[in-house]
Amino acid sequence: MRTVGIILGAAIVIVLAYITLSIFVDGYFGGDIWLFATQAAWSAPDSWSEWRDIVIVFTAGFWLISGLLMVALMAVLIFLALQIRTLLRENVGPAVDSLRDSLDHVRGTTEMASETVISPFIRVYSIVKGVRSGLGAVTNLPNRIKGQQKKGRKK
Repeated sequence: MRTVGIILGAAIVIVLAYITLSIFVDGYFGGDIWLFATQAAWSAPDSWSEWRDIVIVFTAGFWLISGLLMVALMAVLIFLALQIRTLLRENVGPAVDSLRDSLDHVRGTTEMASETVISPFIRVYSIVKGVRSGLGAVTNLPNRIKGQQKKGRKK
């Protein structure tokens, strides 16, 4: 199927090139290339004013084509902007809300884990530290271990 399209496209390009070439050869050089129009239907310009008029017409045609392309480009850009806006409204908004819900769930999970897992360890460690501090104050054990017992001073 692709080969057929390439062959048809090449045929169209060849026919258009033939028509364009025949117009210029018939008009400028007085050649005799067969075309669907009558012979010598168009002749080369004889003066600079005719060339000026032809250039003005072609320039106006190019301006017209560029204006149409600019309008088409603006329409495509406006359509693209509207599609992006719709995409952001319909897809990104719910995704952000889902992400916010997930973060709230993670925050709740970490709070629950800290209350149920870490808090008992903190309580046990604080009790052990308190008992150790109390025993140290009563028996002055740390100073005896170091061999630096000082009499009359409180720690």
